[in-house]
Amino acid sequence: MKEYSESTLPEIVRDQDERAFDAPWQAQAFALVLRLNENGCFSWEDWVRVFSEKISASPARPGESVNDAYFRQWVDALDAILIETGQFAPGDSPTRAAMWRVAYLNTPHGEAVRLEHATCPPDHEHFAPRRGEPLVVSSAVKSFA
Repeated sequence: MKEYSESTLPEIVRDQDERAFDAPWQAQAFALVLRLNENGCFSWEDWVRVFSEKISASPARPGESVNDAYFRQWVDALDAILIETGQFAPGDSPTRAAMWRVAYLNTPHGEAVRLEHATCPPDHEHFAPRRGEPLVVSSAVKSFA
């Protein structure tokens, strides 16, 4: 695992209460970029370049908090670098995000979320009920008649 230090990480914006993140999605976006870099999806130098471009191109909007602006730019840069490196096509982000959401919802608690769970949840059976048999939805709902 790649080790990060104060000199290799971007300066994390903090609010007046010294919080680095206003919401869980901001921490998740931050961690995702670090993990993708660790996995060799893009170099840190390329990340800094693309992120800097996004900051310059899209400054804070009226009424937007410092952290919301920073992490909006962060996510925009992530989308841009994934397109630049050929890992996403333009416009793929909403579809991919929806797939990960379904995968998350299909994954049992405590198991790793995997993209293939979006189309095939783990630990389930493929079967079709025979005609005339009730369809069991869950132990809470026995069947539909």
